Amino acid sequence: MISKGKVESVIQIDSKPIGFAKLDKSLIIAAMDNTLQSFSVRGKKNFSISLPSQIVSIVKMESSRGDTANNVLVALKNGEIKMFNGKVLIDTLRTDDQCNGIIFGVFGREEGCLVINTKSGAILAKIIQR
Repeated sequence: MISKGKVESVIQIDSKPIGFAKLDKSLIIAAMDNTLQSFSVRGKKNFSISLPSQIVSIVKMESSRGDTANNVLVALKNGEIKMFNGKVLIDTLRTDDQCNGIIFGVFGREEGCLVINTKSGAILAKIIQR
């Protein structure tokens, strides 16, 4: 954390980061050693989860309605997209092809839409139920 131009705490992760999602009181980091690592805003490690495949992308689930859900979506190289609330696995979505990237947000009139880019070049749009 940087406060008044000074570094107050440093987060040490086990391997190189792929991406991160900032939640209310924590930071979820996707690392190259196939783990999700959670840290408090002070830099204390909350938990670490090992995943079965290489992580491709991580994104926070946010709605424009102001819901403060602490959910993250993690795309894996084996075609799975896992939804976590903290360290609890909520759901797993499977695609026929390897995921290259994901994004969650508004798509047209739908607020909770997950757009998936696959290795073959296809773009999938999944509407998440309210």
